[in-house]
Amino acid sequence: MFVAATAAAQGPRIPRGGTGEPGYWVGLSYGYLDGTSMNDDATNSRWAFGYSSQIRATFEKTIQRGVAVGVSAGFATAPMTYQGFTSACLGGCAATADITQWLAFVHAGSGLGFHGMYNLEAGLTQFGNFRDKATGTDLASGSSNDFTFGLGGGLGYGVTPITDVYVGEQWDIILHSQGSTTNTDAPRQLTFRIGFRVGF
Repeated sequence: MFVAATAAAQGPRIPRGGTGEPGYWVGLSYGYLDGTSMNDDATNSRWAFGYSSQIRATFEKTIQRGVAVGVSAGFATAPMTYQGFTSACLGGCAATADITQWLAFVHAGSGLGFHGMYNLEAGLTQFGNFRDKATGTDLASGSSNDFTFGLGGGLGYGVTPITDVYVGEQWDIILHSQGSTTNTDAPRQLTFRIGFRVGF
């Protein structure tokens, strides 16, 4: 009986919830944001964003095998052409702006070796800190907070049961108030992302 009890005590622990996966994940990724354009009702201007990079941090909780829910924070400073219809930059100024995203998401796909992965997300995209690239002049006061939602997918590789690396694309729709000059379609943002997740 003593030998059996010792062997049982040294056996592997069953992961929380019986999922065979860590209860929580943290992650970091580098994204490449496609350019997008939109009109802004509040400042009567047009924003034409160029390609830029994004750093994104994530925190997730496993809810069942291969599925987790989480929150993310993404940060980018994008080059752009800022055109003010009734103020400075009538012809368009080379500028920069901060794009910050606060999103909740559902992530599906994990395990050792190669596996597919899928994401559904929704939250806020914030545009702010518009500055003339040449002079540093502030071009727009305040910031815009726009509801955002989208989906994506890609390919992951489980290096260990608690380490996952991945590449994928995310397609988001940004509901931005464009006023009387609204476009037919809402602005869209495509992001190519590479990153990793670590479980605990």
